[in-house]
Amino acid sequence: MKGTHVLIGGGDYEQSERVDRVVLELAGGPNARVVFLPTPHKSRKVGEKFVAYYRSLGARNVEVAPVYEREDAESEENARLLRDASLIYIGWGADTRLQQVIGGTPVLRAIEEAHQGGATLAGTSAGARVAGELVISPANGPAGLRGGIDPGPPNLDFSIPMDQKPALQVWPGFNWLPGFGIEAHLAEWQRYGHLLAMGALRPDLTWIGLDERTALFISPDGRARVLGSGNVIVARRKPSIRPVAPGPGRALEARGIHLDVLADGSETSLEELRREVE
Repeated sequence: MKGTHVLIGGGDYEQSERVDRVVLELAGGPNARVVFLPTPHKSRKVGEKFVAYYRSLGARNVEVAPVYEREDAESEENARLLRDASLIYIGWGADTRLQQVIGGTPVLRAIEEAHQGGATLAGTSAGARVAGELVISPANGPAGLRGGIDPGPPNLDFSIPMDQKPALQVWPGFNWLPGFGIEAHLAEWQRYGHLLAMGALRPDLTWIGLDERTALFISPDGRARVLGSGNVIVARRKPSIRPVAPGPGRALEARGIHLDVLADGSETSLEELRREVE
């Protein structure tokens, strides 16, 4: 990818103003062509709110790509709007909805082409989570530590409260960041257990967890730095890891997980984060 990629851990847009001012500057400043993709959320008001917010930051050219259903993602007009953007910003909501609507469509190809051509790609919450090889199903609290990973097909019944799901499920992401899995709302929604469970049971990937109001900026050459008031926590692979998967009456046991706790100003690289820890 040739453009900067920004992973944001979620929260209301205004709470990430410090992050977004840097994002806008990287994309070209006030004259940048900013296109917001509201697909993860059904409400049209999400896009309206984003436009007003980015204009308050000084952006003069902000539009919403009206991609809400599958037919919208097949539209060449919407694809062209995204392909010509300086900054593509994918909003929060359901990552499963985002994947179901744009997967394999001209809109997805346009996003990837724009990013390859130098456009900044930013995603918050769901927009960040889909960037990895795998997406973790929405859940909170101890899911995974006690229930492990459910290998069955994704259960998209969102009537089940996230803190009552018995296990984690995973499915393929867009793989914009090969070798990684991404989680958001880490501290706010008690998702530390996701990183521990996935780091133990899927150590073939490096797992990145982001707090709200906090971002990981990934430059075109793979360098990465943290900006924001919270943490970025990384569960890295380690050859000596010895996990015991959860079972009836038994929680996860894992020895050998390596965690990096990064904060505002921390610098690293994708190469380093992919590397096994001795």
